[in-house]
Amino acid sequence: MADNRASEENNPNAFQTNNKARNKKIALIAGILFVLGLIVIPRVWAKFHKKEVVCLNNQTEIYEKYKDAVVLVKHTYALQISIKGSEPFQITVDDSSFEDKTISGTGFFVSDDGKIVTNHHVAEPWKYTEPKNDDFSDLKDHIAAVLPDSIDKKDYKTYLESHWNDYYQNEGEEDYSEEDAPVAETAPVANVDSTSVNSEVNDLIADNQSEEKAVTSQITYTKIEDIEIVPKTVEISVALHGSKDDWLECKVFKIADGDEVDVAILQLTSEKLPDSVSDIVDLENAVKDDATLKPGTNAILIGYPMGLQLANTRRGIKVQVYEGQINKESDGVSVQYNVTSTHGASGSPVFNECGQLIAINYAGYDEAQGYNFGIVAKHAMSLMQ
Repeated sequence: MADNRASEENNPNAFQTNNKARNKKIALIAGILFVLGLIVIPRVWAKFHKKEVVCLNNQTEIYEKYKDAVVLVKHTYALQISIKGSEPFQITVDDSSFEDKTISGTGFFVSDDGKIVTNHHVAEPWKYTEPKNDDFSDLKDHIAAVLPDSIDKKDYKTYLESHWNDYYQNEGEEDYSEEDAPVAETAPVANVDSTSVNSEVNDLIADNQSEEKAVTSQITYTKIEDIEIVPKTVEISVALHGSKDDWLECKVFKIADGDEVDVAILQLTSEKLPDSVSDIVDLENAVKDDATLKPGTNAILIGYPMGLQLANTRRGIKVQVYEGQINKESDGVSVQYNVTSTHGASGSPVFNECGQLIAINYAGYDEAQGYNFGIVAKHAMSLMQ
């Protein structure tokens, strides 16, 4: 032992090397403990500090607790054009394809920073309309036929708006035939063959058309493959229960992967929960195990079926509540119930008799009531994590 100490004292480099190795070991152990602490401690804490589920007594209590947390969603979107990678732009022309389209749905607050759970088809409605895989080939053909390749990017919008109807004129010219050519009216002239005059007029018209086509053929038009047409959000906003045409702007925060799980999260652009909302829908208290959702148990929906058509009252916008029963066991993604629902109620929270979230309403049959479906709550919970 004394020899080792003497050796270290006589060899300061070895002493420093040992210290460095020891410090590295200590740092490594500390790092491992820190990482384990980050993973294990929250789980242990969550296990022993679960929020106690307070069971609400009836449908009225559930409505009173969550009515302010449930919002009416209004989503306006339109087709936008991008040419050769230009910034997407919207045009105003005499074509309904480019008009703004507005849909309504329902959502509900789940966090203090203004996050709202709703359906994917409310956040991106164009992905669920028919036909789903529309490549807008007719509109691309139209643009390619009227937009010269020489037009500057900054002038795309104004040029298309002012020359949009040229497409129909060009179509008419292609169908032009000699039979359509106007016959010149001639007064009787002695010793003149009218057949010869008509022939000369037709020849002149044909020559003029050939010259026009020759000039047109020299113009290079935009290639179809350089044109992209995509639906884009113009505005997403929500209205609160009791408000009077007051809309709060939102943004799309997150969307579930794939088409099967029809869930999305919006967020107020203010990233702040409105003062009038005192109780959010707590996802921590939601029913996590959808196998416990048994047919015959109650299902209570709070939402805005028919959108503003039913929500608008003399005292402002009012949310509605409907009650039914679960009809079929969950398949892991969705659960079926007979709660009354229709367009506008997409994204509504569905609760059990205790007021725990069990599903997010997303689909039903237009032909008959009583056959409606909700995405089970665990998928909203995983999307928020």
